[in-house]
Amino acid sequence: MYKNLLKDKLYRGEPVAGCMIQGFHPALVEICGLAGFDFVFIDAEHGALSPSECEELVRAAEVRNTVPLIRVPNCQPDTILRFMDIGAMGVILPGVSTKQETERAVGAVKYYPQGCRGLNAVRASDYGMSRSLSEYVIEANKETVVIAIIENSIAIENLADILTVDGLDGAILGTTDLSQSLGVPGQGKHPRVQEAYQTFIKEGRKSGKALGTVVRPGETVKEYLDVGLSILITSAYSLFGKEAKRFVGEFK
Repeated sequence: MYKNLLKDKLYRGEPVAGCMIQGFHPALVEICGLAGFDFVFIDAEHGALSPSECEELVRAAEVRNTVPLIRVPNCQPDTILRFMDIGAMGVILPGVSTKQETERAVGAVKYYPQGCRGLNAVRASDYGMSRSLSEYVIEANKETVVIAIIENSIAIENLADILTVDGLDGAILGTTDLSQSLGVPGQGKHPRVQEAYQTFIKEGRKSGKALGTVVRPGETVKEYLDVGLSILITSAYSLFGKEAKRFVGEFK
């Protein structure tokens, strides 16, 4: 484990840039680090990634000094444990809807006294070789990051309570799944989605937690920074697709 510079920036209120990786592409993770991204969003929920593949992506992130966060497939403690033990510096929680669900998931990331994560001499703890496990536990509780994705109508209703959870470092608004939950699938600009977005900003500001979202094609980072969001994410596929279309367009 090492110093989590992403977490430091979040608590200083500084904006952070992340790039979503949805496939087994270690080179893309390295490129993200070299480009200056603060973190890589390794997607094991929508991406077809196994824990062993994620472990290699985590290694690629470490080599290039960017923080590896994994969106876990679900928020069950045994699932979270497997992804944390491979060396992830934190998790992105999909689909949490209540304070109780969020507390349980945070508890699965943290060791005693903040949580109940199982302890062993695994990769995350340097196989027990660089420090005692008791020292590692203290460091891990301090350096690991937990971010919730708010992506359904129930989570919006419970947002104020969710954001009070100790150990939750921030929240991301997932507008695509949220639009589905609100009955307007794929319509991110629909009034229902925009109303939820305003609730997200209002409750987030009250909580003091870092807030974020995915910056879609045609949107700018500035428009989100101006309203107080600080965790801004793009997709490696989106970046490639945009540049690929631009290049091919030059032949027409």
